[in-house]
Amino acid sequence: MPTTLLRRIGLDPAPAADVAGLHAVHRAYVEHVTYEDIAVQLRESGPLDEAALTAHILSGRGGYCFELNTVLAALLRSLRFDVSYHEAVVGGEGPTNHMVLVVDFGDERWIADAGLGEGFLDPVPLREGRHPGRGPFAWTLESEPAGTWWLGQHEWGSVSGFRMQARPSPHAAFAPHHRRLSSDPASSFVQTLLVQKPCDDRIVALRSRTLSRRGPGTDEKRVLDRAEFGDVFADVFGLALDAGRVQRLWTLAAAQHEAFQARAAAI
Repeated sequence: MPTTLLRRIGLDPAPAADVAGLHAVHRAYVEHVTYEDIAVQLRESGPLDEAALTAHILSGRGGYCFELNTVLAALLRSLRFDVSYHEAVVGGEGPTNHMVLVVDFGDERWIADAGLGEGFLDPVPLREGRHPGRGPFAWTLESEPAGTWWLGQHEWGSVSGFRMQARPSPHAAFAPHHRRLSSDPASSFVQTLLVQKPCDDRIVALRSRTLSRRGPGTDEKRVLDRAEFGDVFADVFGLALDAGRVQRLWTLAAAQHEAFQARAAAI
């Protein structure tokens, strides 16, 4: 797996298992493996199996947090990094809906997370304070009295951040949460097509039929027609999708967009 997956994310040879190597792997993975809930939308989700999810990513696809970070953890371990899984809640309240990775170097620890969709391209040091990225975005970390960590997101994100458990959890602990988020009609992943690509200075997102680019110097939003919708997956997000899946996604996205318009009109 390491060689083929490293080539998929544009890294060859393998980096060393040090802080610089972690930065190289994390950035390359986030840049090349897209955050998306397409499998959930098409009811094609499977279990959190490392081999199956890796094959899925090698085929030119991405995934959402549990899926993306499962593969990232496997890749980092294969490169001899010390990695643990941590349960988290995006928004801070409610049941577990996110997986965060912590990479331990003994004298320092780093948060690795490819599954926020609009998050950081480089890992964040696990210590309190403000942590800027390479561009205008920054994130904050706060140790809370309950023993949890709060990671605050910058103002251009769609979520405020996430609350993370300090103690690690086994990978199996995420299975029920994955089943819920990938199948429950109340899950946002079931309700809305979402594809996201974080950049150093903007977040690019497709929600149903709406493509947006948002950052300090950018605020664009437009509704895509059928031809634009078909092109956006490969041209903007680097995803490999066959025509049949694109058509099924268009049908779902069009219905989601019409339902959103109806709700807005009723307000």
